[in-house]
Amino acid sequence: MKFRIVLLALAAALLGTSVAVAKDNPGRGHGKAHAKGNKQTTGANCRPRVMVVLKGTLANDPAEGDLSLQLTAMKANKHGRAYLTASQPLTINVDANTKYRRKAPGTAPTKTLDSLALGDWVKVKSKACKADLRNGGTPDLTARHVKARGAALPPPPPPPAPTP
Repeated sequence: MKFRIVLLALAAALLGTSVAVAKDNPGRGHGKAHAKGNKQTTGANCRPRVMVVLKGTLANDPAEGDLSLQLTAMKANKHGRAYLTASQPLTINVDANTKYRRKAPGTAPTKTLDSLALGDWVKVKSKACKADLRNGGTPDLTARHVKARGAALPPPPPPPAPTP
């Protein structure tokens, strides 16, 4: 009886080990694009893609239906540093998937391209191929998110001084 229990436990342990070893193949079940050595390093479907974040002021007043906006970049994350030294203003493409958010003092937030105004402080997020950014490369960017903050309202004029 004890021998059967030991034999059953040993069979269960061997079965569990064989399943764990069979699961350790990274090239199976992920399609051809994820198989080792088949990764595309440049172009539209490249991997790895990194987030490029640019901050600056809007250099144009975009209208509804425009396909790009102009940005004078002043700050960037690690992947966007090359854009700071490029000729300014930068042209950032936009498409139907781009999300907008603008908040100006004293107004409700807006979510359209034409609500952006000249001189707004803008933060643009975009994805680019890591290989294309290497050695100071500046590929064309298509914005995913555009966050804008309107210029502050001018301070109210001081009250008139009392006359003696």
